[in-house]
Amino acid sequence: MNKRIVIIGGGVVGLATAWELIKRGHQVQLLERNAEPGSATSFANGGQLSYRYVAPLADSGVPLQGMKWMGKADSPLNMRLRMSLQQWRWLLQFLRACNNQTNKMNGDHILRLSLLSRQVMQAWRDEDNLADFHWRRSGKLIIHRREYDFNKAAKGIDPQYQQALNAEACLQLEPALKHISPSLQGGIYSPGDETADCHQFCLACSTSSMPAATLAC
Repeated sequence: MNKRIVIIGGGVVGLATAWELIKRGHQVQLLERNAEPGSATSFANGGQLSYRYVAPLADSGVPLQGMKWMGKADSPLNMRLRMSLQQWRWLLQFLRACNNQTNKMNGDHILRLSLLSRQVMQAWRDEDNLADFHWRRSGKLIIHRREYDFNKAAKGIDPQYQQALNAEACLQLEPALKHISPSLQGGIYSPGDETADCHQFCLACSTSSMPAATLAC
């Protein structure tokens, strides 16, 4: 049954959703506050398609680390505590999930979703008339300067898809790291990871989907 669907936000998520819904025969109206789609966060997105690098936020070390992060402007985790029963209930559930067993389980769930995303992207590239968005499979190297962090990351890799490289191997793979070689401990290399231009992808989706959708900016 075809439906009339309104999507709020013309970034990469909104445009990709609109395009898939149109392909399934639905009527779509896309609302974007800026003058053109893909011009906010999606304009300068990092463009990493790292399907196997998944890490749930709830981890065993997060509660202690989170206390150190609180109040810092550049903190990756910040929260404004309020007298809200819902917020405190959520916080309690989050803390209960900060253990290795739950982290592993949630990581597996996220990985399955991530691999599905990769299948969809490949199908879009192979089956649909998407304009070029500078996609390439260039691999990804995540470097570590602390031995503890590197050893911890190395224990969690999937050897079928990832490699734990020592400092020398990292420099062979990426000579530009030479200037940090004294502090380089190693890196995790994922040769199958991909990159793309997020803004160009938005434009490609817009060009393909907008003739069949209503766009309101």
